[in-house]
Amino acid sequence: MDINTALKSIGLSEREIKVYLSCLKLGSATVNQISREAGTFRTYTYDILKSLMEKGLVGTVTKEKTQYFEAVDPEKIIDILKEKEEKIKEVLPELNSMKKSIVKKPAVSFYEGMSGVRLIHELILKEKPKELRVYGNPEQHFKIMEFYIPKFVKERLKLRIGIRVILKDSKTAREQKKNDKKEIRQTRFFPKQPSEFPAVTYMWDNKIAYFTIEKKIIAVIIEDENIAKSQSVIFENLWKFSR
Repeated sequence: MDINTALKSIGLSEREIKVYLSCLKLGSATVNQISREAGTFRTYTYDILKSLMEKGLVGTVTKEKTQYFEAVDPEKIIDILKEKEEKIKEVLPELNSMKKSIVKKPAVSFYEGMSGVRLIHELILKEKPKELRVYGNPEQHFKIMEFYIPKFVKERLKLRIGIRVILKDSKTAREQKKNDKKEIRQTRFFPKQPSEFPAVTYMWDNKIAYFTIEKKIIAVIIEDENIAKSQSVIFENLWKFSR
């Protein structure tokens, strides 16, 4: 990295760099001497020097009623940067508080087809939640996941991800329940059989995923803390009264 690029990286303009380097070369010099060396007009050379003085890079001394300017020791630049860093650290808690005060919008992702279904299940395995909660229609679930379920269950067991499931009572659901113990799963049935249940819902951490195959496979993920908490309350109430 050359000198100009390095000085630009700490916030100096091209004119400030020219004047600062001229001060370094000249030692103690007047505005006229600095403007000639820097190739800048005298009228705004003084303004640039004033800016450099405010940044702590240039000092001034008066000799026989004439004002002279001198560049500070280049090592001082490191001290100035450290001072700036400390000032930012002081206000970081307030800045973070301001950021947290902004209402975060829910993140929503849509997927179509089996590729989307696989992607969501792979995301669950990647994030390794302590628990996955599921409720819905088992027939639809198995229809969606027919070929992928064995692989997902195998990987889930490797990661020791537990699962609680609330299903519509059916032959398929009861067959699944038989394997609860070896598949780290608890299965319950809805307290009242729903006449229709067109979707399957997954919940983990701050995410909710919906799967449906009404006309084609559609999967939706919503990531939002408040929505996740609301869904969690619904699930826990269903779990409490399920059988």
